[in-house]
Amino acid sequence: MRSADEFAEQAGDWSLMRLLLARPSSSWRKQLLAESTDTVDPELTSAVQMAQAEGNDYFHEVLFGADGLLTSRESDYRFERDRGAVIADLEGMRERFGFSWEGTEPADHILALVGLMAHIVTLQAVAVRDDRIGEALYLEGIAEWLRRGHLAWFAEQIAGALNATQVCYLSHVAHALEQRVLPAGERGKPARRPSESIRDHELKNS
Repeated sequence: MRSADEFAEQAGDWSLMRLLLARPSSSWRKQLLAESTDTVDPELTSAVQMAQAEGNDYFHEVLFGADGLLTSRESDYRFERDRGAVIADLEGMRERFGFSWEGTEPADHILALVGLMAHIVTLQAVAVRDDRIGEALYLEGIAEWLRRGHLAWFAEQIAGALNATQVCYLSHVAHALEQRVLPAGERGKPARRPSESIRDHELKNS
């Protein structure tokens, strides 16, 4: 199992990706610089640097808004499953793991999902640091379920759309997202749904 510091670094990268995909605000650029100090990912480092000049509130609305060019919700790609079921699944995870989402985006929006992943990996870091290995292993299964059972359904399409904008910082975010959600051997393949055993498993502290 990875160390607590490695999990914390991964959680920081997920959090940084969420911030990079968020709507630019007056403090957004400073937040990016502050949150990027610990990342060693060259894609994210480049994204933060280029976002200082390229970040644009209007462009973000055109891309991610209600009538935006980017289809940013998982349920829009899940034709085999009811939207309400997808959202209920994710809202249940939020409640179970104490994730408070401050944005206005629905639970299956790419920003909310990336934020939830950052939260889960942060919990892994804390569990490992406190030597609660059983809980850390359980959370590793949850993170994998979130990756393969939710994010993998549309990460490739999201990354392609971000690349198509020809906005450099978003292209770097797209590459970082693909590297984490879709390792090279999984790209272009259908996502696999999470197993019931993971979904229904009860948390047991070691």
